[in-house]
Amino acid sequence: MRTILIRLCLWCALQPFLLWGTSHSLYAQSSLPSDQLITLTRHVTGFDNPVHITHAGDGSQRLFVVEQEGRIRIVKNQTLLSIPFLDISARVSCCGERGLLSVAFPPNYANKGHFYVNYTNNDGNTVIARYRVTSDPDVANLNSEEILLTIEQPFANHNGGQIAFGPDGYLYIGMGDGGSVGDPQGNGQRPETLLGKLLRMMWNQA
Repeated sequence: MRTILIRLCLWCALQPFLLWGTSHSLYAQSSLPSDQLITLTRHVTGFDNPVHITHAGDGSQRLFVVEQEGRIRIVKNQTLLSIPFLDISARVSCCGERGLLSVAFPPNYANKGHFYVNYTNNDGNTVIARYRVTSDPDVANLNSEEILLTIEQPFANHNGGQIAFGPDGYLYIGMGDGGSVGDPQGNGQRPETLLGKLLRMMWNQA
């Protein structure tokens, strides 16, 4: 029986199993061929509320894991580095559906040296900010923050939080509807608000 080892490149889809380490194997439905057995291998542990995982696209083979409280951790050579890549926990309101929610690296990050984060600030509002890396590629410059966008959040939930670069080079930002239950403010249907929208920005050109 052929066993398919889930590689690091599939962690985005399977992070609840691999990062929290709560599962050992997933079995295909009985209607599938027997060679479709999928086995999960735990590569690293030690995270605190991981909510997002990605890579920098710089060929370093590093994984960047976002912890909701405000830290970005690096997995390098299958080892969790003790020093966070970035720690902005003092600037982040956590937790529930708030916190540091994602990180995105622009195309050609190796030369640009900056990256983007989406977090909930201490006022409960969404912040899109840009940071720069230091001369040490495993440590970002905490004092380099450039706030690009702040979006007021009327409630503590439905913040959205995902950011990612598309093939067009734009930065895409997924915004929740602002919260409560059933979108009471109708933000998802109101074009005059940024809440409940998928935003496209071109900050990466700088």
